[in-house]
Amino acid sequence: MTPRSQILNLGDGRPSIEVLDAGQGQPLLFLHGAGGIVAWEGVLPLLSAKYHVYAPLLPGFGQSTGLEYLEDQFDLFMHGFDVIEALGLERPYVVGESLGGWMAAEMAALRPKEIGRLALAAPVGLWRDEAPVADLFGMMPGELVPYLFHNLECFPAQRMMMLTMLFSDKDDRTQEQVEILIAMSRGFRTAAKFLFPIPENGLERRLWRIKAPTLIVWGEQDKFISPMYADIFREKIANVDIVRLPNTGHLIGLESPEPLAEALLRWG
Repeated sequence: MTPRSQILNLGDGRPSIEVLDAGQGQPLLFLHGAGGIVAWEGVLPLLSAKYHVYAPLLPGFGQSTGLEYLEDQFDLFMHGFDVIEALGLERPYVVGESLGGWMAAEMAALRPKEIGRLALAAPVGLWRDEAPVADLFGMMPGELVPYLFHNLECFPAQRMMMLTMLFSDKDDRTQEQVEILIAMSRGFRTAAKFLFPIPENGLERRLWRIKAPTLIVWGEQDKFISPMYADIFREKIANVDIVRLPNTGHLIGLESPEPLAEALLRWG
C-alpha cells in the first residue's frame, strides 16, 4: 500500500508538516520515533488494513519544517494537538513509538478528554538510575544498531547498518547518499532538541492524569530502554494493559510488526 502525502501548514509562526496517510476506517494517529519514518513498512501497512492511519512527521523529518517554532517539550506536545485539529480528528486512537510514545503519553495526560485510546511502544520519558536509558547521542551510528534491534540479521537492522556506513571521512558518496545523510542529520537534530541530555521531564508525575484506555508494548530484549519501565506505566495509569514481545528489541514496529499489529488491533 502506498500512502498519500500532504503538507499541513499550521499557520504563521508554526511548523508546516508532512503527513502520510493510508487506509479507511476510524482514525489512528501514529507518532514516530527518533528515526522518523523511512518507508511505509513494518507495522504501518498492517494497521492501515483496519484504520485510517495518519503519520505526521515532526519538523526536520521528511518535508516537515519549522523546528525553530518548537522551543521546548510543551511546544512539542501542543504541536501534536495542532496536527490533530488540522486533520479534523476527534478522539483518535493514538499510537506512539519511543520518542513518539513519550509525546503521546504527555498529550494524553495534558488533555485526557481528547485522546480516545492510547498505545505506547517502548516509550521514552521515564528514568531510573538502576536502569539508565542508552545514550543515543554518545554512540557512533553503527554502535546504535545492537541497542535498537534484537535480531541483527533482520532487514531493517541490516539497512540501518548499511546507512551508518555512509558516515566516513572518504569523499566517495553519491549525491543521493549525501541527501540521505543530510536528511538523517536533520532528523537527528530534532531528536536531540527534545531528548538531550536525558529524556526525563516529569512525565511520571503526570501519568495518573491519563484517562484513555492504554496499552504498553515492550520488546523483552530491548537494550535501549529496559522493559522494567513498563511496570512503572502500569503502576501509574489507571486503565492499562501490558504486552511483552519475545525476541524483540527497541524498534518493535520494524522488527516485530506482525505481533505488534496484532496487539494494537486487538486493543483498538
